[in-house]
Amino acid sequence: MSLIVFVKKNLNINSPLIGKALSLIPFESRPGVGNVYQRRRSDIASYEALDIEGQRAFILQRFRHILNYAYEQVPFYKSYYGEKGFSPKEVQSFDDIQRVPVINKEILKRYAVEERTADIKDKYIANTGGSSGNPLSFYVSSKMIANEWAHMHRIWERLGYKPSSLKLTFAGRSEFKKNCVEYDALRHSYGVNIYEDLKLCAAELKKILKRQRIEYLHGYPSALYEFSLYCRDHDHELIGLLKKNLKGAFLSSEYPMPLFRDTLEKVFGISTISWYGHTERCVLAYETEKFVYTPFQTYGYTEALDNKANNGTQNLVGTGFYNMASPLIRYDTYDEINDAKLHHGVLQSFSIAGGRAGEFVLDAKNKRIPLTGLIFGRHHRLFDMCSHLQIAQRQPGEATILYVLSDSISELQHPEKLFDSSNVDIRFEFKLIDRPIKTVSGKVNLLVNHAEITNK
Repeated sequence: MSLIVFVKKNLNINSPLIGKALSLIPFESRPGVGNVYQRRRSDIASYEALDIEGQRAFILQRFRHILNYAYEQVPFYKSYYGEKGFSPKEVQSFDDIQRVPVINKEILKRYAVEERTADIKDKYIANTGGSSGNPLSFYVSSKMIANEWAHMHRIWERLGYKPSSLKLTFAGRSEFKKNCVEYDALRHSYGVNIYEDLKLCAAELKKILKRQRIEYLHGYPSALYEFSLYCRDHDHELIGLLKKNLKGAFLSSEYPMPLFRDTLEKVFGISTISWYGHTERCVLAYETEKFVYTPFQTYGYTEALDNKANNGTQNLVGTGFYNMASPLIRYDTYDEINDAKLHHGVLQSFSIAGGRAGEFVLDAKNKRIPLTGLIFGRHHRLFDMCSHLQIAQRQPGEATILYVLSDSISELQHPEKLFDSSNVDIRFEFKLIDRPIKTVSGKVNLLVNHAEITNK
């Protein structure tokens, strides 16, 4: 295990003094991440200074590198490209990238994760469900962590962020030990347990804010919206304490619904920024104006592919440049976009057409629990056994997890033991269904109406 993976998994020190000291160490000088972080930051600056021909050459060079690597090191690509009659040697120019077969979850799930993974040491398992609830497991190489930080810091800097800035985070962590607000030294951030009563969290936050300067909010728009409503309706003292130093909010993982965002900005008098990203680490795009996203072509090659099933929209297709464990090449994310702007074939900006919206279930106290955190903020072992997962709720405090077994799994005993429900005041039932529940338009939503499962 590399140093950075060890730190990521194990450093969660409840000492703001230690965290502050760590935050003052430049990322370029940090063991395990510094060299890669510095190279990625340099790439971002260099790419932004290039003309369009230089940018196309930059993309082609990195695309060919990961394409040839995957073909030689990952059994899936040699097999699948052979079936399609494609050879990486066909990609000699930027326009030749269009020759490379597009892949998606359905194609990948026909192969075991080991067949889709290179034989390298420094890697860890991840899974995603995306906006469709269709899970996929894969490996991530540890050096991707430095790549993530380099690009995320570039986004946050648009609101004046520095690594020494203290954040207050609302996300889907399940490892809270005993407090509803706990400090994380690695990320120099206080984390709020979004499954806990906000009244209890507010009391803890007021104690912290009287001795600490929190400059940014960070987390799921739906969770930040709930926090904003609570403060607006019940705790003006907390608003006042936060507004003394608050500079902005970073909206992650969900589409920033206008109602959520506008409420947050109005309550705290701050600016917000969101980005598009996904666990597969192929595409990362940041807002240049509200709801208009510019992709980092230094992070991976991002394309807009015509959606033949839905005229007028396109799908985001991505190629991650730096995941050497389970590389994804021309991977269809299934996320639909509008208003794609291209310059000499290079995608410059887009807007999100569907998916990624905040969805909730209610716990026994009628508290809204964001599904992004509950479902995809945790690693549920159930993901490894099923092809689809959805959730339905008939009344607060009770919910039904609907799952479709993978083709390779004929039977599953005790699915509840494979689902992480810690720190959530909801009683879960589990129901096996033959196929996912679809909308009239054919979409597979994560949250479905309870009435739709009665005959399943």
